[in-house]
Amino acid sequence: MTIEVWSPYLAGFAIGLFVILHFWIMGKPAGCSTGYGNFCGLINKRIQYFHTGEYQNLYNSRLWFLLGIPIGGFLSAMSSPEPWHWSFDFGMYNAIFPQTAAGIALWLIFGGFLLGFGARLAGACTTGHALVGGAMLNPPSLLAGGIFFMSAFIMTQLLYNT
Repeated sequence: MTIEVWSPYLAGFAIGLFVILHFWIMGKPAGCSTGYGNFCGLINKRIQYFHTGEYQNLYNSRLWFLLGIPIGGFLSAMSSPEPWHWSFDFGMYNAIFPQTAAGIALWLIFGGFLLGFGARLAGACTTGHALVGGAMLNPPSLLAGGIFFMSAFIMTQLLYNT
């Protein structure tokens, strides 16, 4: 089975254009981690952390950006020439994931926890640092983006070259 994908040149150009237009129109860089905090604030009124500082305005542009990600993925799937269907197939990751649904869920929750913790520790998510900060040649973002990619490379080597 072959999967048709967009041209990486077209996709890269579209992402770069979005980064520039978002900054130009909104006056601030794009990113996901603040949107997750806004979402947490909407579903949990008791934890004060999600109602102060950058999360004070829960309905900011980053929440809508975050909500647009699955909508964009769905529209992309619907416009694909191949038939669309629900799947919980993780592709190459099936080889390293636990074989039970509970084990997979725990693994993904742990990975999500690490991503969220790392995003807060780094002051932005991978989107904020690698795409936006990298486009603005922000030295801390370039360093963070390099660390993200190097960590992913090393982890892939450890998981698949054993």
